[in-house]
Amino acid sequence: MGTPPPSEGLALIGEYMNISQIINATPSEVDNLRVKLMDSIEFDFNKRECNLIYRMAAFDLLTASECKASIMLMTQLLGDIPIPKEDND
Repeated sequence: MGTPPPSEGLALIGEYMNISQIINATPSEVDNLRVKLMDSIEFDFNKRECNLIYRMAAFDLLTASECKASIMLMTQLLGDIPIPKEDND
């Protein structure tokens, strides 16, 4: 595995390292976190998962939907916003 050219910065980092190497996590850990993030309706992440989400966001490794989900879950927790209920009429 090579090192990205200094002038390229993070623009080409994907060609040299995969996501799990960038954030220091196993590939299955990253996959499981992505699924958990998209399936969650309530904030239920441990310290390690929060750290990984933070690092993934810092390196622009989250999709727009994953960013939206993480923002909604964290603001729900911090703002004491109730969990939306489904209507089963």
